[in-house]
Amino acid sequence: MLVGLVLTMAVACSSSSVFDEAGPSSLPTTTLPTTTVAPTTTTTLPADVADLAARTTMTERGRRIFLAARPAIEDAPTFAGNCGLDSPADSGGSRTHTAGCYVAGRIHLLAPDRAEARDLLYVVAAHELLHAVYGSLSPSERARIDAELEAARAGNVRLEERLKPYAGLPTLTNEIHSILGSEFGGLSPALEDHYAQFFSDRAAVVAARQRTLGAREDEIARLRAEVDDLDRRIETLRATLISQRAAGDLRAYNANVDVFNDLISRYNARIDTLNAKVEEYNGLLGG
Repeated sequence: MLVGLVLTMAVACSSSSVFDEAGPSSLPTTTLPTTTVAPTTTTTLPADVADLAARTTMTERGRRIFLAARPAIEDAPTFAGNCGLDSPADSGGSRTHTAGCYVAGRIHLLAPDRAEARDLLYVVAAHELLHAVYGSLSPSERARIDAELEAARAGNVRLEERLKPYAGLPTLTNEIHSILGSEFGGLSPALEDHYAQFFSDRAAVVAARQRTLGAREDEIARLRAEVDDLDRRIETLRATLISQRAAGDLRAYNANVDVFNDLISRYNARIDTLNAKVEEYNGLLGG
């Protein structure tokens, strides 16, 4: 099984660890099937599925592969069962969030519960389509694309961060193929040509990702940096207060107590804001 668009985000707390990014859960995998069925694009589709194909700008080839994977938009219990998210392997440790999966040649998508989640679903659909695409590549095509994917990965800090939830999966290269194609712009000419076979305007998918998750990740990163800075300033001033009290310098000590308390108040306010943003982010992912 390929679990698509997996992201992990932990809620911050006011303990010694301000913002802990959880590690991956153990996720089941199976052999990736090759897509062989190619229904015609004149087949009558459910409106929501047709919308996904249109809004992600799937080409004729991309649409055929997408439909061959019989995409289904499912309620949470059905989706969890089909994607193996209600298995014992998902019951312990940190939690990962999954909005789509590609299992046994089929694409399963979690039904959105708000407008923003619908926007995110376009990215998820593109991600899962690219799993089906990867499975359909011939050995020579896959070897060529794998080399391009590895080259794109080299030195790509943002991509490495995205890959953390997939650590240890045997399908990591397949995941890189889907993540780069649905979330990253400015790829090599060879990769852009490859993805252009399946999306006529891939930038529209990348933009949807930025509107939904990307903007929130930027805000969370900014808040985390503020919290870390306040934490450093608090600890530095705490050491100063201890030194001043030990030296009997009560005038300086009392003056700094007010500063210290103000920093603590600002720190707690930032923690509350960070928690709210992380919960909002997790809620968008269905968590």
